[in-house]
Formats: sequence, C-alpha cells, structure tokens
Amino acid sequence: MLSINNNDELLDGVYRDDNFRFADNTTYGLGGHAKAAYYPDSVQKLKAVFNYLLAQNETFVVLGNGSDILAADGGFDGCIICTKRLKGIYKTQNDTLYCLAGTTVGELLKYCTVNGLSGLEYLAGIPATMGGIAYMNGGAAGKYISDSVIKVDYFDGENRSFSNNQCKFGYKYSIMRDIIGVIYGIELKVYPEKPENVKKNIACVLKGRNWHPKGKSCGCVFKNPQNISAGKLIDECGLKGLSVGGAVVSDKHANFILNNGGSAADVKKLIDKVKQTVFDKTGILLQEEVVYIGDF
Repeated sequence: MLSINNNDELLDGVYRDDNFRFADNTTYGLGGHAKAAYYPDSVQKLKAVFNYLLAQNETFVVLGNGSDILAADGGFDGCIICTKRLKGIYKTQNDTLYCLAGTTVGELLKYCTVNGLSGLEYLAGIPATMGGIAYMNGGAAGKYISDSVIKVDYFDGENRSFSNNQCKFGYKYSIMRDIIGVIYGIELKVYPEKPENVKKNIACVLKGRNWHPKGKSCGCVFKNPQNISAGKLIDECGLKGLSVGGAVVSDKHANFILNNGGSAADVKKLIDKVKQTVFDKTGILLQEEVVYIGDF
C-alpha cells in the first residue's frame, strides 16, 4: 500500500506495484517492466493518482485489461494507472446504466443478464474493460460502443462529461485519445428484456466468435481500410503462416498475429513486414490498431 504526501494530495490506500510487468498484464503476454503501477479502486483515488503523477511531471499511460497493447521488451520508462480495480455498475434509469471504467465486458454482461437488460450483447467475448472500449470505440461485428454510449466521464485535472457527440467517435477513435486524461465512467443505453433472452443473445454472439484464433494476441492488429478487410488483404498477399521468431500470422484470421513464445520485438518486426508486403503488392498502407508502449 502507498501513502504519499504531495502538497495537498494524499494517496492513501492506493495499491502500488513496483514490479509491474506488461507480460503479466496484457493479452499478448509480452513486454518488460514499468517504473510502477497504481491501482485506484475509487474515482476519488483515480483522480488523486492522476494529479500526483502530473505534479511529479511523470510520464504515464492508462491501462485497462491490456487487450490492444504491444509493450516493448525493454519496458516503459514511466508509470501505469491501471483501472482494473475501478469497478461498479449502477442502473440509472429503466433504459440506462452506468459503469466504472475498470468494469470488464464479462462483468457488465453478467449484470445485464441478471437484471434483464439488453442492447450490449454484441460486446460478448471482447477481453477488455469498458474504459478501454470507450477510449478505442471498440466493438465487434459492425457494431461499436459509440452505438450505445450516452456520455463518458473523464478527468484531465478537471471533471468533464462528454456527450456521445462530444466524444467525436470514429472508426477505432474517440476524442479521448487526443487528451491527456483518464476515463472513469460510461453511461450506456440499454432496454428491458427477459434475462433468458439476454443470455441466448450473448451465447449466439460468442458462438459467432468461436472461429477467432486461439492463443495470445491483441485481436486484430490492423484497422480495416475503407470498404476493405485488412485480414483479406493480408491473406491475398499470401502471408498467412508467416513468422518472425515466435510471432506468426494466424492461418485462421490473417489480421491476428499470435505470440507463440516469442518477444515483443518479434511481433513488431512481423507487423512491419506484413505492412510493407501489403503496401508493395497493393499500394495500400495498413494502419495499426494495436497501441505501442515503450521504445521499439
């Protein structure tokens, strides 16, 4: 546990991990150490950590479940604000609910099932926290969290509430990506439904995701160019099964690069090789969806 006096800031009872490894905290299972990671379990503590690191001129990144991250083998010369302990779900009206940023998709959908709330089943199977999904405008099967967001609560030294329009959602984008701050809560549209129907809907979505490659990955590495599937482009360039060290392009879905016992450097080299090959053969420059942390 950590208690730090910094002018008027007191971080009391905020857990700090001085041995944080990205390899233990990302779905890729790769990456070195950070200076320290802070795990606030309340909005008040989250704001205190943010203000403290800002006052210390400390470089930091916000991390949820680490599902869209590739961290360097050499680690990150900064700190982590990890939202994994910032959990909570509250029904605000008959057709809205509010969740804190560290709430996982699985936890949210369990709550929706028990309470008979539908409209979010399309998120089933995404290994992410709701803060991360809002930040990236994540989703699946052609639906995105922007379809469900009413507002996002954000802290950048001041409390801010962004309406759906103010979030400026785009493909894999929100305005929060351009602001130094942290999402702490999201209000979402839902609608009443029989719990058994919500459960069936979730099962149907999960069944549709069964074909996704198994193993350690970040999900899709590249964004889809306009009206074209990145996976299809990579496949048509004959790159399924291509490997660098312990990193390999999945033979089931070419937009997945799997960690088969390799390093973050292996994955990055393979990403670069795929990107260059697709450009050379098609003239299309793929853009990464995965977020890099540290120096590569």
